Amino acid sequence: MYRDLAIHGSKYVFRGRKFNVLILDVTLPTGVRTTKEIVEFPGAVAILPLIDNRKLVMIRQYRVPIKSWIYEIPAGTLKPCEKPEECALRELEEETGYSATELEKLLEIYPTPGYSSEIIHIYIARGLKKGRPRTERDEVIETMEVDLDKAIEMIREGIIRDGKTIIALLYYITYTRNRS
Repeated sequence: MYRDLAIHGSKYVFRGRKFNVLILDVTLPTGVRTTKEIVEFPGAVAILPLIDNRKLVMIRQYRVPIKSWIYEIPAGTLKPCEKPEECALRELEEETGYSATELEKLLEIYPTPGYSSEIIHIYIARGLKKGRPRTERDEVIETMEVDLDKAIEMIREGIIRDGKTIIALLYYITYTRNRS
């Protein structure tokens, strides 16, 4: 029988604007004692903005860590004490200029549970009204409207490679689209 994780000690080795890195001295549920490097992250949201049942809003963003442009759905980091729903509406407007009258929780995912505490809350946004984006100074973002079938084709062809975007689109197409 497994027991609970036992934490014997912890030490921050990095504290940053977006995340912290923590070294944990733990005994695993199997009884093995080890150290784990953990990226502490406040959480994030991702938004699948639907214009209708056939079209969505996507962004093309330059991502410095991969030194490349990437196609993705709008997303962002939770601010302290901010509710995921508030963050989703804020990020949608900041990154795309669109506001939404309806927000529905699609699912929550752990993108990298092997080393990070990050959870991403994924929402569907409907009732969109187009406005002007208010991107942050260090963001390079282009907004586009894409047919859902084209987005699925872009996944198949390896053009969309962002994990949260692939999960959101395939989950929506598989489990949610027909009940909308």
